[in-house]
Amino acid sequence: MTKERRKRTRVPVAFDINILFQKNKIKVKTFNISLTGISCTNDSRFIANELCEVILTLNEETSLVIAGKILRIDKKAAIIAFLSMDEDAFFHLKRILEYNATDADEIDEELKNPAFSE
Repeated sequence: MTKERRKRTRVPVAFDINILFQKNKIKVKTFNISLTGISCTNDSRFIANELCEVILTLNEETSLVIAGKILRIDKKAAIIAFLSMDEDAFFHLKRILEYNATDADEIDEELKNPAFSE
């Protein structure tokens, strides 16, 4: 049995989002999201290990733009790691997770520990 390496809660959500990849805006649907990345539907234009931007539009005035990297792809899904985001995007992303998590307090607890450590 392999040890679980994930350190952040993933919540199942089905948002329509756009991935800006190689000057193309590609519409996909999320399967789940965490503070460190997303799993979404794949697109034949995606290339593993390439940079992208994740754009999640919440309403007419608010869109989260998050720098990312396509970690891996298969026939059904693409896994994108978040590399950086501004404070507003982080705030909204955290609120989305808290609202959809089974235990919202767990999200705050996770922030006490580094997401990326050996």
